[in-house]
Amino acid sequence: MNLSQVDLNLLVILKHLLEEKHVSNTALALDISQPTVSRTLQKLRGVFKDDLLVRTAYGYELTPKAESIKQDLNSVLASLEKLVHGDNFDPLESQSTVRFFGLVPQITHLMPQIVAKIRQDAPGMIVDIDSIPKRPFEALLSGEAHFVLSTHEPLSSEQNLYRMFVVSRDYRLLMSKDHPLADKEITVNDLLVSPFGQISLQGDKKLSIEGRFKKLGLIDKNQTLSVPIQLSNFNVAPAIAETTNVIFHLPTPFAEQAAEHRNLVCKRVPEALRHPSEDVYLYWHKRFHNDPMCQWIRSLFKETYS
Repeated sequence: MNLSQVDLNLLVILKHLLEEKHVSNTALALDISQPTVSRTLQKLRGVFKDDLLVRTAYGYELTPKAESIKQDLNSVLASLEKLVHGDNFDPLESQSTVRFFGLVPQITHLMPQIVAKIRQDAPGMIVDIDSIPKRPFEALLSGEAHFVLSTHEPLSSEQNLYRMFVVSRDYRLLMSKDHPLADKEITVNDLLVSPFGQISLQGDKKLSIEGRFKKLGLIDKNQTLSVPIQLSNFNVAPAIAETTNVIFHLPTPFAEQAAEHRNLVCKRVPEALRHPSEDVYLYWHKRFHNDPMCQWIRSLFKETYS
């Protein structure tokens, strides 16, 4: 590659192209014309000697080389920004973007107070929150996110990650107020014959509460729980619970918030079926550990959830 052909503007447009996988969306995000983005893409293809984006039946997809570039580009641009602006960070004057990833229960429960503090102390900052289900630490490793909120533990192969404890959470049963179990103390036997909704973020077909039934010897490979509803995200679960007899086993803060102002009720899980509490952590990558903006964001979490 001839480095004289590459300028910072090209790399910024490339970053957005690899994230958006769409010329028009990139143009909108950067407030530039679509022809400009198209010309830039053609120039980048020449610079990298690769198509970078290829059209498929479902839109554009990244080539293997583009996937490799994407892994490093965010880190390169973050390093350049730090080189230009130095180690000083003034929240009141900042125009930076801070990016978070987390699943809906964590984002819904934890981010509103953090966003409120950022809006108060750093009104020029942009908060970018992604809650589309994916591998929990993928965004940190690729440099697409500064922070991840998760109950998961990183794999041994997912190195250079730091974490900070935020809160512990337990679970509730979310159901319609018209459900036959809504006005009574629920027993294990009640749930054994009840229909459940499964939320499968990674394609897992195992109900989150199923293991507890197995430990009690109530179900085995020949007898399973009734799971007539399978979802790929949390968002539609409250509406389904409200209009059917299906029960969802959900993190308590999300279930309680979902039940507000709706024909829903949160019920305690029978003691024999309760999960141990899960800890939610704020994760970040080594590349951002000493970044002043990220240090400030971490201080907000400490103040809010100490």
